[in-house]
Amino acid sequence: MNTHRYIARFIIEAETPLFVGSGQSSLLKDALVQKDCNGLPMINGTSLAGVFRHALASNDWINQVFGFADGNEGTGSLLRVSSAYLMLNETMVSEGILDHIDDGLLNRFNNLPTRQHVRITHKGVAADKGLFDNEIVFKGTRFIFELELSGTERDSTHWNSIINLVQGPDFRIGSGTRNGYGCLKVLYFYDKTFNLKLKSDFDSYVNFNPSFNVHIDWKKPDFLMSSNKLFTHYSLVLQPDSFFIFSEGFGDDEADNRPLEEEIAVYHNNKITFEMQTVIPASSIKGAISHRVAYHYNRMTEQFADKEMGKTGFENIAVATLMGKAGHDDHKKTIEPQAGIVYLNDFYFSNDKVANNKVFNHLAIDRFTGGAMDGALFSEKVTNLLGSNFEFDVFVKYTENDTILKSLESALLDICKGLLPLGGMTTKGHGVFTGSLFKNGSEIYNYNTQN
Repeated sequence: MNTHRYIARFIIEAETPLFVGSGQSSLLKDALVQKDCNGLPMINGTSLAGVFRHALASNDWINQVFGFADGNEGTGSLLRVSSAYLMLNETMVSEGILDHIDDGLLNRFNNLPTRQHVRITHKGVAADKGLFDNEIVFKGTRFIFELELSGTERDSTHWNSIINLVQGPDFRIGSGTRNGYGCLKVLYFYDKTFNLKLKSDFDSYVNFNPSFNVHIDWKKPDFLMSSNKLFTHYSLVLQPDSFFIFSEGFGDDEADNRPLEEEIAVYHNNKITFEMQTVIPASSIKGAISHRVAYHYNRMTEQFADKEMGKTGFENIAVATLMGKAGHDDHKKTIEPQAGIVYLNDFYFSNDKVANNKVFNHLAIDRFTGGAMDGALFSEKVTNLLGSNFEFDVFVKYTENDTILKSLESALLDICKGLLPLGGMTTKGHGVFTGSLFKNGSEIYNYNTQN
């Protein structure tokens, strides 16, 4: 008999942009995010439940908690997962139909940023049907959701494992979680166990207010990163040799091309404000690393091109294992989809960290006439790092294939050595970085001391 009720609430913040798709599209965007009845972003409880079910190892207890069906036998779920609702400020939640929403705030969330994506082949060109876009929820946006488990006193250990899961580096929501999206941070949480055999607990449980807008005693998390033991953590501390650019795909009134900039949500003085920042998309870094991983894996396993054995893209075992693969290849053949084991986050620079005011003008000269070639005059803005360096993390889930992990490590070393430029216009000298590489907190390479 389930005599206990375990309830937990979480206030989470999107450390990177969030894309939990609604399955819908518009005339301007290929994919739209989930929204509530007020037109504000939300995360359906089914999406959250799917993340929990996938992250927890399957066993008899998990099958009972999440429910199962096996022929004529089965049981319903013992775990209730609410939807995650947007926090309009530091105390108020978008719960139910609201009488009034600030027009400026509603307009911001009705016109969410759009990310352009293009899948590059080993030939350096866009793959067929590899260009698409999707809207994203602002980095910094906060949500609140609740978990409730019906169980016994013995389930406290399992309940703690669920609580700790929310604080792990692999707790990510939505699509693109291997490309920088969906990284969440727990800001505050509430955890309460009710023993229904005790009258005081029974009365407290019956009178527990389900509204998210009711004040409760929030606590700050202890950040028990126990799941980190399942990861190899690489940290790169990089310094650009000169300028770099991660392009937005179009320009402004000063240049034909400019760095990617996005607004982020900031909760301050009990309201949401928005701040423009420069972005390095994780998908751009992942694409560069992916191609270099294929090179190093082929080199280590002696799969050379002259033997027609060298594989690239999803056909390369290391790339497919580390980065994942879709359910079809470039030749439209159906293949078994596979999630990647590498996690990277989008990186954001505030205006005091970078400057985007340097403009380069480019001109191609006709060798015969000495004049400018038609359509070959263009300009671009580039990013200049104002500080000395920046750091980004790479988390890799455990893999038994040591060669695959070494191929990734070699690619990361190439970045730190200045051998693997990142971003756009790398053939023009942009995007060259040097620096240090750390593995699980220990430095394994330093450009300044080894060169």
